[in-house]
Amino acid sequence: MKKILVPTDFSENAQQALDVAVQIAKKIDAEIVLLHVNEQIGAALPVSEYYYTYDRTIEEKYLNMVHENLEKMLGDVAARLNAHNIRTAVIGGPFSTIVEDVVQTEGVDLIIMGTKGASGLKEFFVGSNTEKVVRTAKCPVLTVHDNKTFEFKNVVVPTTLEADQKKLFESLREWEAIFGGKFHLLYINNPGAYRGDTEIEAREKALVESTGLKDVEIYKTETFTLNEEQVIFDFAKEKNADLIVMGTHQRRGLAHVLLGSLTEDTINHAAIPVLAIPLK
Repeated sequence: MKKILVPTDFSENAQQALDVAVQIAKKIDAEIVLLHVNEQIGAALPVSEYYYTYDRTIEEKYLNMVHENLEKMLGDVAARLNAHNIRTAVIGGPFSTIVEDVVQTEGVDLIIMGTKGASGLKEFFVGSNTEKVVRTAKCPVLTVHDNKTFEFKNVVVPTTLEADQKKLFESLREWEAIFGGKFHLLYINNPGAYRGDTEIEAREKALVESTGLKDVEIYKTETFTLNEEQVIFDFAKEKNADLIVMGTHQRRGLAHVLLGSLTEDTINHAAIPVLAIPLK
């Protein structure tokens, strides 16, 4: 894990994401790429100006503001991180598309984003920028809300214990090697897809042994609920968790509308950081 991407819109949440990125980068000697995506110009212009008399001074003022903010952030980070370990980029275009392109071209290993989440109709129809990135990124995405520090002591890991969870467990092993921590695996044993204790323990043992995780405990809850994210939050509170780690199938289009995403719902409403691991 040598390169961390931090998208910023200069909000307080974005600053918190950068603070967490600095902590992690110092721990593993990683480079931070601080990215601002310029989506504002077209939206800020009246229709007549946008199509006919585009005023470049508006863009110049906006870009000056962007660069001033980036320089200010760089100055702050330079005091805590080697100067050669952080650089900036400003790129215009759709947010999630640009982030996806940067991940690929830069070889990004981790994205860290601040988010307030989406709610109501926006959550149902569009989702937040963070959700869109989680849905498309080829690397893990760590989301922070009002968290200025990052801990990896008590980690809650909701899991289906299916074979595709091996990639999640392999990623956990990489994080464990860096940060240590205790993993609390949570299996929600919904009566609609019930598994017995013997099968649960066998699946958990196979995944743990094949990936080499060390400090792990498995918990199961038997409940019939359509609100699994609340079960996760209650369990995280019980375990005094610092972090929730979840795999994501990155469903898009109709599959996303029909099946939804428990990981995205959790990211939207969690009070603690959530690390989303792509299972593809």
